[in-house]
Amino acid sequence: MITSLLESTEFQKLEKEYKFLSRAREKLDELPALPYIILDVETTGLDPQKHELTEIAALKIEKQEIVDVFNTLIKPKQKISYKITQLTGITEEMVSGQPSFSDIVPKFLQYVKGYNLVAHNAEFDLSFIRHHLSLNKKEINNPVLCSLKLSRFLLKTHNHKLHTVAGHFGITAQNRHRALGDVETLYQAWFKLLELAKTKNIYDLEELRKIC
Repeated sequence: MITSLLESTEFQKLEKEYKFLSRAREKLDELPALPYIILDVETTGLDPQKHELTEIAALKIEKQEIVDVFNTLIKPKQKISYKITQLTGITEEMVSGQPSFSDIVPKFLQYVKGYNLVAHNAEFDLSFIRHHLSLNKKEINNPVLCSLKLSRFLLKTHNHKLHTVAGHFGITAQNRHRALGDVETLYQAWFKLLELAKTKNIYDLEELRKIC
């Protein structure tokens, strides 16, 4: 009798529906469960060819949880202007005695290995990182996702600056314009954006990368 039941058309239909629903659930949960590095940098200016990094902060995320933190000030070769200090809060005194970018390259590359990189205006952050890695004869090939582009696709806010996006979700921006504060804010906003992305039928990394 049990054998007959297992072989019945109705049972096979139910089994297929269960497998379909299980796969659908896995797809819905795919993006939040992926490994991410939430990244931000501070610099001496806007041009990676002319200016340098002064700070890198990154959060390592696994299944939406912070599992590690990378944060370092960097001593640039050029002076930090008063204007940049006013913007970032980073002074000459703060970077005195700090490692150069070349010093942190091995540790940084090991830290981000195998993770999807997320940054707000990722083109800016990665342009600096890639250029200065190239000066050290290194490169980075991680998948890169831009939360700025995703927020522009999903939100109708008056602008899409990080603190505006955070405010839209009721998130209090942390220590604005310092790298660690920005990644802590972006960490919260990123998963809110991923949840909202489901309403646009964005469920997996391939679909997400088409947007950001």
